[in-house]
Amino acid sequence: MTGATGFLGGAVLHQALSRRDGTEWVCLVRCATAEQGRQRIAARLSRFTDPFTAQRLARTVEVVPGDFTRADLDADPRLDSVTHVLHLAADTSWWGEERVSRTNHDGTLALARRARGMPGLVRFLHVSTAMICGAEAPSLVEEAAYPSREARHLVAYTVSKAAAETSLAGSFADLPIVVARPSIVVGHSMLGAAPSSSILWVIRAADRLRLVPCAPESAVDIVPVDWVADSLLGLLRKPSLAHTLYHLSAGEGARARWADLMRAFAAADPAGGPRDDFARFDLAADRVLLRRRFAETFGLDGSLKQAMLRAVRAYYAFCSLDLTFSNARLLAEGLAPPPPFTDYLKVCLANAPDIAEQFADDLDMFVAPAPSSAPGPALPRTASA
Repeated sequence: MTGATGFLGGAVLHQALSRRDGTEWVCLVRCATAEQGRQRIAARLSRFTDPFTAQRLARTVEVVPGDFTRADLDADPRLDSVTHVLHLAADTSWWGEERVSRTNHDGTLALARRARGMPGLVRFLHVSTAMICGAEAPSLVEEAAYPSREARHLVAYTVSKAAAETSLAGSFADLPIVVARPSIVVGHSMLGAAPSSSILWVIRAADRLRLVPCAPESAVDIVPVDWVADSLLGLLRKPSLAHTLYHLSAGEGARARWADLMRAFAAADPAGGPRDDFARFDLAADRVLLRRRFAETFGLDGSLKQAMLRAVRAYYAFCSLDLTFSNARLLAEGLAPPPPFTDYLKVCLANAPDIAEQFADDLDMFVAPAPSSAPGPALPRTASA
């Protein structure tokens, strides 16, 4: 596994290690020593369980210090015996095209080259993103239509993920590659926001602002991290699969319409008042309205609030697309359907900190990286969607 110290990686490891099924997990971690890497993994696992259990589970993991972006140069013999690769690590910044491409595209190909030296390899599960479809996809997105040269991307992250998929398909047909594309990963269906506040703050901000950039009948495709983790483990371990591309998404059965979200917020947070005063606005034409409403609701003091406003605009751009990602392929494999976001919104709100504090979890995604004189890739972050 790569990305074991991230949100999704921690969820996968927690689900897998708790089952005690005898699987040996080998984690490639950016660290100076194996013990340092194990402590980073334990810190992530502690968001899903108590600290003692997190330490115990982390002790069962084999840690290989290294960098997946240079994996083709890593001669550690423990990698030779790997039978299944789960590639989760990525740079999730929305800006910084060169750095993001170097990590997510070039680094993924380096890992694929190393996988060629694993003689017993059964499956290479590469985690991409459903948003490689771009901004002009149909309302119901099917896997087979993408990646596409015609896709108009909104951020560098999805460009790099689409390019990685294209290069894997074109240059590594000899590897047993399967691609999983999660949609928007928000919260945990049982633990709420405790494992991570990432992206939840956006939905909460929209509730506070009472503004949506689309019709109330429009939907957002949101899934919880524990369901995504279970689905990844299912795709990783299932002996045979009908396809090589899968959406890990809410699909038509569990997508969250804005009208349903408004009702769910009213039920979960009655102190916030009725939600019948939501206004639809045009993101391109009504920037002044959004800024004024944001200033009235959250204030614009300091760099954090300014960055938060930019991030709200960026996420609203995605929400206005009204995309649902078909999960028919995944369900046909016999994997469990996801719970609707409205079913576990209340538990997410129960342990959620202040909205601005939650945004701090995602701040790095919206800050353009400073130029660096040091060669080589930056420290990868693990993707949430």
